[in-house]
Amino acid sequence: MSGTDERQTLAEASEERGWHRRESDRVDIYRRDRYRVRVIWQGPQTISGASLFDNEMYETYTRDLAKVRTWLKK
Repeated sequence: MSGTDERQTLAEASEERGWHRRESDRVDIYRRDRYRVRVIWQGPQTISGASLFDNEMYETYTRDLAKVRTWLKK
């Protein structure tokens, strides 16, 4: 496999910012304070989609990994 393992890179970056990650097969769930981010992966480099929740209320959905990185910078 060539390229970067984006899933692992995202996990490491989020951990540095205090996010707690739970992995379940193709899904990573990140939690911190009142926020929850759910990311569904196609493989180690591409996401199928991700959802952002604030106080357990659905906020938004994206298929853009760069947007997910922005959410995890909160």
